Amino acid sequence: MAEEAQLTADSCAKALTAFVGNGKSLLDLAEKESREGSLQEFIRQKIRIEQKQSLLGLIEAGAALYKSLSVRREKDMEDLWRKHTQCAALRDAVQDFQQLEVQWDAFLQRLDDELQLSAKTLDVGLQSKCISPDIPLVDARTGEVLTLQKYLGKGKKILLVLIRQFSCLLCRLHLKDLEKNKRSLDAHSVEVVVISFGCQEGASHWLQETSCQYDMLLDPDRKMYTAFGLGASLKKVLNFGNMLLYAEYVVDNFEFPRGLASIQDDMFQLGGDFVLDEHGRVLFSHCCQSPIDRPSVDDILSVQ
Repeated sequence: MAEEAQLTADSCAKALTAFVGNGKSLLDLAEKESREGSLQEFIRQKIRIEQKQSLLGLIEAGAALYKSLSVRREKDMEDLWRKHTQCAALRDAVQDFQQLEVQWDAFLQRLDDELQLSAKTLDVGLQSKCISPDIPLVDARTGEVLTLQKYLGKGKKILLVLIRQFSCLLCRLHLKDLEKNKRSLDAHSVEVVVISFGCQEGASHWLQETSCQYDMLLDPDRKMYTAFGLGASLKKVLNFGNMLLYAEYVVDNFEFPRGLASIQDDMFQLGGDFVLDEHGRVLFSHCCQSPIDRPSVDDILSVQ
């Protein structure tokens, strides 16, 4: 029994050490490439899901770590560590893992600071309490220019779902959850409208891939994103904890969508959910602090 426990502890230490080594290599490469040219170019060209050696490679590395330990969640992995605290090699590997997390998030914070992305996120007190009905928007299906006035004054609440990039898996899952709860939303007189900052080509592709039935409006100048205080952040999207959460989706056999090569998207724009009354007053405001951070349907239905 003791030999079996030691074998498990040693295997866990080896798997963790391999993950940390992989993560350090990805981080070292990113730090090097981020200093070779403009940060904007680094972000556009070097942080892509298609590139296994980009920062996003940590997602697959995390999934491989979970599979090697026969777990599906970070919490299960941590529970495994705690069962073998007597193993010195595992204690050292956990310490290295935690140190990598600190270094990883510090690098992303430096990028945010240098790009001044954090400054773009508004405090709750500065967000709009009543959204302007005159912000020009584009119907993603028809190309018609319109405003939110089309949806106001009909005795319904409007749920605006501001998505991130077109290839955001978590945005798609959130909208699927809303679609599954259509009856409840209808019963509470809530009409869902999707807002994207992307282009019409990308929106058409997104609508085809998702089969989303909701109205979709485009806000290419991000005036609505700005009005609601939604900023952009590398750290809030790619921090170490989030990467391990994304790895859980890979273990669960979710596939991260790929963006169109012909369009330039913004992976680091944050989204949000906002409920308006029929006059355009904001009744409920949820500014996402990460791609995973979306309100529940119950939260939305509770809005009065």
